[in-house]
Amino acid sequence: MVSAGMYVVVALSLLVVGASIGFTAYRLRRRLLPAWTGAPARLVESVTALALLIWLGELLGTFGLFYAWVLVLASVLLAILSWALLPAGPVAAGSAPLPRVLSREEGGTAGGPRSVLDPPPPADGAPWLGVITIAVVALVVAHWGLTTKEALDRGIFNFDSLWYHMPFAVDMAKSHSTTGLHYVETVFTNWFYPQNSELLHATGILLTQRDTLSLFVNFGFLGLAFLAAWCIGRPYGRGHLTVVAAAILLECHTLVVREPGAAKNDLVAAALLLAAVAILVNAMHVSRGWRGEGTWPLAAAGLAVGLAVGTKSTAVAMAFGLTVAVVALAPVGRRWATAGWWLVPALLGGGYWYLRNLIVAGNPLPQVTSLGPVSLPHPERLQEGRPDFGIAHYATDTGVWRHYFVPGLHDAFGALWPLVLAAAAGGGVLALLRGRDKMLRWAGAVALFGLVAYLFTPLTAAGAEGAPVGFGINIRYAIPPLLLGLTLLLVALGRLSRRREWTLLGALLAALLITDRADAVLRDPNRLFGIALAIVLVLLPAGLIWASRLTVPVERSLPGGDADLGDHPEEQPHRRGSGTRSVAGPAGLAALAAVAIALGYPLQRHYLRDRFAAGSEIPGMHLEAAYRWARDESDARIGLVGTTAGFLQYGLYGTDLSNHVAYLGQKGPHGAFGAIPACAEFRAAVNAADLEYLVTAPFLNFLHPDEPIASPEAGWLRGDRAVKPLIRSGPVTVWKLHGKLDPWACGSANSPLRRVPDTPDGESQ
Repeated sequence: MVSAGMYVVVALSLLVVGASIGFTAYRLRRRLLPAWTGAPARLVESVTALALLIWLGELLGTFGLFYAWVLVLASVLLAILSWALLPAGPVAAGSAPLPRVLSREEGGTAGGPRSVLDPPPPADGAPWLGVITIAVVALVVAHWGLTTKEALDRGIFNFDSLWYHMPFAVDMAKSHSTTGLHYVETVFTNWFYPQNSELLHATGILLTQRDTLSLFVNFGFLGLAFLAAWCIGRPYGRGHLTVVAAAILLECHTLVVREPGAAKNDLVAAALLLAAVAILVNAMHVSRGWRGEGTWPLAAAGLAVGLAVGTKSTAVAMAFGLTVAVVALAPVGRRWATAGWWLVPALLGGGYWYLRNLIVAGNPLPQVTSLGPVSLPHPERLQEGRPDFGIAHYATDTGVWRHYFVPGLHDAFGALWPLVLAAAAGGGVLALLRGRDKMLRWAGAVALFGLVAYLFTPLTAAGAEGAPVGFGINIRYAIPPLLLGLTLLLVALGRLSRRREWTLLGALLAALLITDRADAVLRDPNRLFGIALAIVLVLLPAGLIWASRLTVPVERSLPGGDADLGDHPEEQPHRRGSGTRSVAGPAGLAALAAVAIALGYPLQRHYLRDRFAAGSEIPGMHLEAAYRWARDESDARIGLVGTTAGFLQYGLYGTDLSNHVAYLGQKGPHGAFGAIPACAEFRAAVNAADLEYLVTAPFLNFLHPDEPIASPEAGWLRGDRAVKPLIRSGPVTVWKLHGKLDPWACGSANSPLRRVPDTPDGESQ
């Protein structure tokens, strides 16, 4: 457990890092985009803050300096430099974007033109629209809270988080480095995955020495997705509609059961891609293209795309589509310059991990083994988990559609799944054909391109031929284009009368409640926690925003000064010498932070007390006893063999995350890591690892998890007096090592392993 005094120190360090990074991001935005205010400004600042935190981690980790105290000092130094070197105002004369005026046909009012930096004037029922929008966001947060409470009660239970997301994060925090490869098993090569999100989790672990924050990280990206959806609809007066449309995807079963209370990063990439589109939409309104004053918003959008690609390689397709769109929209003669303003921030946002892969494996994407007939450098694999078919492989197979695809889509998106998919695809088509401006039309094309690319993405129909059991799990790869398509649908529609707008809002709310079964928030045993979480994360901040409208006059000398901190730029006068400052804002933020810190202490104690006490609770894995044993171990050196232990290794790091966990295998060219094929080599590897404990487990059968495939390592230990079983649970054994194993005393077990299990077909290797 963490003492109250240490908890306060940890909370203060988090506040210092968060405030320093946030202040620096604000100063950068105010300096480079002084006329951006309200929600679009907050969106740019959020993307910038994420980039700054990731860059600090990468820089320190590259030189082995990823320590908590160094990170705190570096963030404070960054804030001081931003305060000293980035005064308010534009970088140079004429570089501040001047608001473009909308004509009456584009949405201007009868009373005169208006600036697109301001949302449309309030319409009848506007206060109720705000209430409904906040209520929808609170509903989604409460629904996510149900899964989070499960993780709080028994530990992170998401498969991918136990497999590699959290082990990668712990390895960065413990090694203080971001350059190494952490091998987690011998079937896949996920140590080559981009790791922006894992670095964020590592930062939380580094500062707190626990993983409690990891249960809540994805709520930040949920908020980022809602903010981006609002900013897409905002210039057209439809922010409330785009938020509700986005909620239909953000509350779908595919995300609700995987993203909250875990380290999954599908939403991270989707939110960042949506943020990039939102910034581009608002930038196009301001500057009519990527010239002069439009370059800094372009850079911010490129940065968001780079952060997405640095999180998941499946974001590459939509990133490519957005790159084509940006270059195509550039003025003739400025396309190379535009490409530079876009690509340089994108590479800075996500290129770190691909550069590491290029250095280690000779290929930035080692999972891509060839380009047509050209073979690329890549690690050879002795074992395969399951065939990585794409959906297109089964395009005309009606049996697969009937038995796998249709049930999977129903589970993912509920009873109205055909409507959800049709609306998302229709949004892309409608935006492409009838978008109000070029940016919307290109955004529609990007959404459609993302959906087509999803059909050909490997693993979207993973499984043996004719049995794509991985389809339902990997529907999450389609979330980014579906999310973009749904939000575009609401802004691509033609003019709406007030009556039709309310009718459309009602239809969206009905779809949200029916297809996502949001009524679970009222029925689930964890409903009180979910509701409380929505109050703290949504309703209280919304109340602070409302209270901040009670303002007093202050002097304002430059556009984009302190007054632009408000969320509603229509409340910020554009003339010199006047402005507003919130009376309740600073005090309210301080009170909210105090409430969060006070509530966090008992939550963390509850979590650490019960974390993995009940084991993995995954049928057929037999790691429950090993999890319970590892809870109370500290600084133990634990080796793993048998891929079941590798895929669920995170529970063995202990409550304080101090155990050193390593999967035993053989390194090969281009970053390869394979199974050890013989007894003598295996015993030598155990000796070289200098272990205290060894966990032997079966090979994980991906097609039939409750039917594990026998692994030989336990037999290879038989007869050696330096090791004895400590805990047995089915095919899983925890061994205690008392000395060095004898590689030359394998006896009958010394025969080489001629058959490495391969779950799809079991063929010999």
